[in-house]
Amino acid sequence: MRNPVVVALVAVLLLLVSSIAVAEDAPEYLYQIGPGDILSIQVYGEDDLSDQYSVSTNGELDFPLIGMLFVQGRTATEVGKVLRRRLMQGYLMNPHVTVTISTFASQPVQVHGAVAKPGTYFLQGPTTVLQMLSLAGGASGEGMDEVRITRGGEGGETIVVSSQQLLVQGPGAVMLAAGDVVFVPQSLVSIMGLVGKPGEITFREGLTLSSALAAAGGALPTASLRKVHVLRDDIRIQVNVRKILDGKQSDFLLLAGDRVIVKQSVF
Repeated sequence: MRNPVVVALVAVLLLLVSSIAVAEDAPEYLYQIGPGDILSIQVYGEDDLSDQYSVSTNGELDFPLIGMLFVQGRTATEVGKVLRRRLMQGYLMNPHVTVTISTFASQPVQVHGAVAKPGTYFLQGPTTVLQMLSLAGGASGEGMDEVRITRGGEGGETIVVSSQQLLVQGPGAVMLAAGDVVFVPQSLVSIMGLVGKPGEITFREGLTLSSALAAAGGALPTASLRKVHVLRDDIRIQVNVRKILDGKQSDFLLLAGDRVIVKQSVF
């Protein structure tokens, strides 16, 4: 069952995470370079060598004097050390080489479902699920029930993490890897029985039973509004919608995953 307090806390946590740059939690030296990345290489006092270098599909970069250098799987620090060593072999006396990653483009993660900006994002080092969701603009609704992570893309192992788990375990608990697919299911409410358009409607915080029935096309003339049932997990709740519509009773607040059943009147 969806807990509105937990959902609200997760939303706040997402906002906090979004204010922290991924790079601050992920030192660059931990990032393994791959095809598509662009490296900024500075050789002190050597303007002809200092430039931006793209990593090819073969995991190599073409560096002046040295030629093709395989860098895939290495860190920026390691590449800097290799370049310095190679440049000292008959080219420069004591080169000072600095390598940084200017564009991260080799470790994609797909983010789909109920997020503000679904699409492809690239890891910039150790990245948590919450950090990735913040990059995607957060959940597009008022909250989320769960997040599904498929390791390595389609056909891989799928891990389901509830919003409660994300909150309890903290932002560093669930880490992503290149090729992962993150999916946030859309929160829904099912409306069944004697309504104009039976089926599922999108849940939003504050959704009431009367509003949900209206969104489903309204109750049919033969429907019993005095005994509308809301199924919530293993609990069946009977609601007198007629009293709600007549202003004699407060409206009933729905939760994500609720199932509403409108049966036929016995009269």
